[in-house]
Amino acid sequence: MEAYLKYYDLLELPPEATIEEIRKNYSDLKALYSGESIEIKALNTDFSRELQQDFLFRLDDAYAQLTLLLESKRPAVTNTAVTMDDGLRDWIKSINCFTGAALRNIRERMGVDLKDIFAATRIQPQYLEDIENDKFGSFRAEVYLRSYLIEYTRFLSLDTQKVLADYLPRYRKFQGHP
Repeated sequence: MEAYLKYYDLLELPPEATIEEIRKNYSDLKALYSGESIEIKALNTDFSRELQQDFLFRLDDAYAQLTLLLESKRPAVTNTAVTMDDGLRDWIKSINCFTGAALRNIRERMGVDLKDIFAATRIQPQYLEDIENDKFGSFRAEVYLRSYLIEYTRFLSLDTQKVLADYLPRYRKFQGHP
C-alpha cells in the first residue's frame, strides 16, 4: 500500500479515499491543469508547458493505478448465465486471433448483450463497443484497455491471457509502440 501513497498525494487525497472521491479529484485536477485556467496562467513563469504535461501524465498514471488497485479489491466478476456447449467451445478454440470482431461474434453467439456485461462489470457499453470495433483511440492508456479486456473476457469465460496476447499488441502498434 505504501507504494500507492504517492498517487494519493498527487490526487490530494487520503489513502482511505473512495473510488468516487478519486474520480472527482482526478477530474477537477485534470480540468485545472489541462486548460488555460487562471491558476495556471498565474504560474506561467514557474510552471512551463513541459512541467504541465509531466504533471498531467503523472496525474493520469496515479488515477489509473488507484482505480486498478480499488477495482482489483472487488470480487471477481462471475457470470452464471452464460453456458457454452461443446460446439461453441470448439468454435472458440478454432479462433486464431482475438480481434474486436471475434470478441463480438463470441458474445453474440452466446446471446449476451452489452448491457449484461455492463451490469456485471460496470464498464460503460460505449467502451465495450469500442473494444469490439477496435477503436483504439478511445483508450488514452493501455492500463484502461487491459483492465476492461480482463473483465470482459472473464465475463464471457474466455482465456484472458490469450485475448490480451492477441489484442494488446495491435493497440500498442496503433499507439506507435513497437
